[in-house]
Amino acid sequence: MPVLRYLLILLPQLLLMPLIAQAEPDLVQCQRVDQSQLRSASEETLLFLRCRAREISYEAPRLKGVTQKFKDDLVFSCLDQADAVEHQLRVGYGYTRETLAKKKCDR
Repeated sequence: MPVLRYLLILLPQLLLMPLIAQAEPDLVQCQRVDQSQLRSASEETLLFLRCRAREISYEAPRLKGVTQKFKDDLVFSCLDQADAVEHQLRVGYGYTRETLAKKKCDR
């Protein structure tokens, strides 16, 4: 009897899972980089953030169940995050734009 009760509770949730997943995309939102993270940022961090921003810019237009503003905010927040790290590397460590632009995403 307890198994039947759990099935009755879980079955509606399992049936609604695809709808919930479509409305709430499983993308990591790009959060603002705080000062301690900026100070310890490296070229690898910048490359990772650039690649993630590029990946999200490809995936955002295909999101279903969200507004265009949400898609735009997601893309621009990721780009802003990468720009902040690039600026810190240039100002704090003396890198040039050209040096930082040499590394590309492998994906």
